[in-house]
Amino acid sequence: MSASRRPTLREHLEYRGLLIIGAGVRLLPFPALKHLARFVGAIAFLLDRRGRQVAEANLEAAFGTMDRAKRRRIARQSYQSFARTVLELFWAPNFTPEILQKYVRTEGVEHYEAGEPTIYVCLHASNFELLSLAQAPVIGSGIVVTQNFRNPLLGRIFDRLRASTGHTIIPQERAMMRMLRHLKAGGYFNAVVDFNLDPREASVIIDQFEGLKACVTQIHAALALHTKARIVPAECHAEPDGTYRLVHHTPIFVGPNDTPAQIAQRCWDVLEPYVRENPQYWLWSYKHWRYRANDETGSRYPFYANSAKRFDKKLQEYREASRLTA
Repeated sequence: MSASRRPTLREHLEYRGLLIIGAGVRLLPFPALKHLARFVGAIAFLLDRRGRQVAEANLEAAFGTMDRAKRRRIARQSYQSFARTVLELFWAPNFTPEILQKYVRTEGVEHYEAGEPTIYVCLHASNFELLSLAQAPVIGSGIVVTQNFRNPLLGRIFDRLRASTGHTIIPQERAMMRMLRHLKAGGYFNAVVDFNLDPREASVIIDQFEGLKACVTQIHAALALHTKARIVPAECHAEPDGTYRLVHHTPIFVGPNDTPAQIAQRCWDVLEPYVRENPQYWLWSYKHWRYRANDETGSRYPFYANSAKRFDKKLQEYREASRLTA
């Protein structure tokens, strides 16, 4: 969208509507959001026919033998988990260190040392937003890169929410250079690393669920190689009592001879067991496997996966590199 174009009436209405929803959510007690999310997520699951099909196809691709009823149940729970994440993000301006301490238990942050560049990586699973929100009061302010929306007015809302506990927002334009300088100065930031990218973008291919090839972001790997930053995989566990447990794994130290693909694979290998054990929390309605090799027509890939020469080329490079390092 051109920066000079004025927002449309519809975009203004969306913006005002979201402000009203956010204000209403913040009037509720935090524990009530879990119950509200079950209702909102269930309705979204029923109404979003296309997303529901993607979710079930993804579950079949990842787990194969899972029966239809179980796939539908997990897919519905995934919608409910994401609804809870969004509602709790809208509630974020209410967070104080005391409230966070009441509802969030953080484990593994002793790995962080002020002044040592660190990249925390996670998946779109459970309340991934909370991994960032809860860090600022514990280890200090980090940076959050703005997200581009079709409606630019919505970005203002989400920027304020994600910065509400103390983080600094930086624009997506030239974000790579800003993050590079921030890390070299001993800072930290969080990155969600299961975005599926076009092979022409700054991406690498990794292996997921024992055979599914995904073309994912390599930004965390590239920055770690340039700054010698440690990478810390992190997970958000939703507890039965309505609280959360944030688990930070042992840091991944990046060697000078490591490749971005190897680093990205190492991160996924740490985080995949969480998805296998808690599939209801991953965002299954997202198209995680947009590409498949041209010779995999009858494979386990979901219906929306397409073949592309650019993916075949990148996959061939991946296979050659795998043979060399085997």
